Amino acid sequence: MVGGVPSGWMRRILLFLVLITGVLLIAMFAHAPPLASLQPFTARSLNEFPRHFVSGVVGKKDTTRPEEQLFEYSESLRTFQSPWSWVCNENRCERRAVRSSRTSFATCAATCGGNTRLIWPRPTGNTVLSGDHVTFHFQQIELITLDTTDQEIRNLLEQAKEVFLGNIRSLIKVPNAKSRSSIDNFAIYVSAGAAEGVKLSLDTDESYKLEISLKGKLVEARITAKSYYGVRHGLETLSQMIWWDELAGRQGMLRVLTHASIEDKPAFAYRGLLVDTGRQFFSVEQLKKVIDGMAASKLNTFHWHLTDSQSFPFDSATFPEMARWGAYSGDEVYTPEDVRDLVHYARIRGIRTLIEIDSPAHAGAGWQWGSERGYGELALCVDQMPWSAYCGEPNCGQLNPINEHSYRILEGLYKELLDITEVRDIIHLGGDEVNLDCWAQYSNITIAMQAQNLTDFHSLWADFESKLLQRIIRVNHEVVPKSVILWSSPLTKKPYITMYLDPKVHVIQSWGASTWPETPDLLEDGFRVILSHVDSWYLDCGFGRWRETGEAACGDYRTWQTVYSHRPWRDYLQQKWNLILGGEAAIWSEQMGQASLGPRLWPRASALAERLWSDLPTNGYSVEENVYTRLSAHMEILRARGLKTEAMWPHWCSQNPGKCL
Repeated sequence: MVGGVPSGWMRRILLFLVLITGVLLIAMFAHAPPLASLQPFTARSLNEFPRHFVSGVVGKKDTTRPEEQLFEYSESLRTFQSPWSWVCNENRCERRAVRSSRTSFATCAATCGGNTRLIWPRPTGNTVLSGDHVTFHFQQIELITLDTTDQEIRNLLEQAKEVFLGNIRSLIKVPNAKSRSSIDNFAIYVSAGAAEGVKLSLDTDESYKLEISLKGKLVEARITAKSYYGVRHGLETLSQMIWWDELAGRQGMLRVLTHASIEDKPAFAYRGLLVDTGRQFFSVEQLKKVIDGMAASKLNTFHWHLTDSQSFPFDSATFPEMARWGAYSGDEVYTPEDVRDLVHYARIRGIRTLIEIDSPAHAGAGWQWGSERGYGELALCVDQMPWSAYCGEPNCGQLNPINEHSYRILEGLYKELLDITEVRDIIHLGGDEVNLDCWAQYSNITIAMQAQNLTDFHSLWADFESKLLQRIIRVNHEVVPKSVILWSSPLTKKPYITMYLDPKVHVIQSWGASTWPETPDLLEDGFRVILSHVDSWYLDCGFGRWRETGEAACGDYRTWQTVYSHRPWRDYLQQKWNLILGGEAAIWSEQMGQASLGPRLWPRASALAERLWSDLPTNGYSVEENVYTRLSAHMEILRARGLKTEAMWPHWCSQNPGKCL
């Protein structure tokens, strides 16, 4: 007995409670939803929810099919409306909560902020933009070519029109939106005038004039230029004055300004971007995305650093041994057809393709087959250790300056590439970071120098450049290129530069730090220069070292503000400014994979583009607010066109101009 209750009765009571509990649990599980319904909410598990839950009407029998339920649920999400609207106040868009008459941020941004607004790079001439705009359908766009007699230019214009239409199509978020247009037609007239030829040169007039007007229910845009490239830039600017307004009509519509007048031309003739495919391989499709970003930013020179000592990915038809010995794999090569395809793609978008096969240094992989074919050693010091004694980074390799076969192969490679690119007035020969100790260890080279009365290894280096140039002239139809580009190096410093190089022929790409005397010295000696200062326009820096010996790459990360604010010519004698052809950002690929190519370039390469196109005055290293907002809007355009970009700031800052600065 426990507490006056017989123990037998206690056992009976406990058994009864256990039975009751079991019955209740069985009943609960019998009416519980299947386990699948306890999984995350997905399209697959949607069908397994009770119909009254999906339809939103409790207790009402639902006879709709599962796919209709999913569509109904999606439509309910689509009809969600934000309370926010934007108004223009003192040239800034401000966010306010309203109950009706909402204005989208895109429309506010396109009509608020004076005459620059969203255009990137900012026009350099007279610019007047109205605040009026109309809605229209994509199908209402009509492009008409006027006054252009050159058939080759007309053909390019037809392809440029398709690119323009593709860019507008990328803005559309709801295809076939059922909203009424406020106009009857949107006509775009383009004219390159009496321009002849489609080859971009340093003398090409890239200016354009763009006018937009509204005549009744007809919007007219007229782009007039003196070259194909001017028309293309005008189309790019026009595309930036068109936007998608998600609040227009029932499902959103395209809008365009109704009145505008822009006169525009670049400050510099050479506006370049270098991409290195020798250290890492990037597919043609990835390089086309780079071209797309360049075109959107009005950069005009794609400097393709095609090969380096680590790999030789060009599958030459003339010398197939180069890729067989030098490519990372058979899948990581560029065929002549690949190169031709990319060159044509770039030309349509207003960009020349300048291909560099660096020599005599940066030449290892791909050059090892000479002895096997009876050509002798084509390259020396290949993969020689310790590498730090013979090159700047592993693996080493440097062409043999006394082997005529080395010159013959370079001649054949350049002939092939010149025929493909048709860029013959500007040629890049590399010519950087030659290690004289590599050559000095070979006695046969020393003997050959004595036979040619070459006094030191700088004269041997200069002799290499002279012999290569003569072969380039031969494959260039016996025409001396107007600009033969070499990287700045010891050979381009006093006293060697005036002894061995010709300012009428040679252009020096100055990559040293902007604080070095290198660039001013080149200008003083009368040489034309392309600026690529490592401390401002090297986009690969800032990711630490990738090896345990040697310097940690090139130091700090170059922010877009650093790229944008770099205006070195203001420190040079103004009478020497005519010798500055322009500038180029370089992105070397030691620490850059395929996924990071886009984010490493944008927005920084776009910042370079406005510096070289508009050359706006700067106030030290501070950047004006409108630059932030315009560049942020430009990144939205690039993303709409399928490019991967880095974030500039929290997205909140884009929707709240002026509050983050």
